[in-house]
Amino acid sequence: MCECPTLLINEKFKFLVSFFNFEPGDVFIEVLPLNGFEKYYELERGKKPDFFVVGSAPNNGLIIILDKEDFEKKEKKPEEFERVILHELAHIFIRRILWSKQIYIWIEEGICEHLSFGDFPPRLKKIVSFEEIETPEGWRKHNAYQQAKEFFNYLSKNYGKEKIPELLIEIKKSSEKNAFKKVFGKELESMEKDFLVYLQNEKIIL
Repeated sequence: MCECPTLLINEKFKFLVSFFNFEPGDVFIEVLPLNGFEKYYELERGKKPDFFVVGSAPNNGLIIILDKEDFEKKEKKPEEFERVILHELAHIFIRRILWSKQIYIWIEEGICEHLSFGDFPPRLKKIVSFEEIETPEGWRKHNAYQQAKEFFNYLSKNYGKEKIPELLIEIKKSSEKNAFKKVFGKELESMEKDFLVYLQNEKIIL
């Protein structure tokens, strides 16, 4: 096992505590070389990781991250290492805020991507309906990370970043669709249409 970058992890942890206004308790992170990472992932998930996977939060308290030195073997840039840590940490925060409730997978992944890679240039090639990616099966089919990220970028830009933690609290109280209506004053279906117009106006997707 490689030495864990403690100062970097503490920095990302404090950022998320401030963003969510929430203390999640203990989180354990292991940084592993490629062979160890893939073996651990398969042990926890019951399948080999997709080629692009360099981090995972397989349960509610453990995170595994590929060693920065091995990122290029997965066609990732080493400078993305700290962003991957932030992404996986965000998963733990979200799950503990909502415990023991599950949410649409695109919401969880979208928030994590927004927080960690939100300032990266968009690479959005297509749009699918959010209903299609509510389930793990739909998510695996489309891998709509870019779409989910851009949606939460849109929410943060147009409604304020503080609305995102509010959304999670409302989801815990009721349901995803009720929460969008309560926090943003619009039905999710209406917001989805507004989002598409935004993408076109910003020339994020034609």
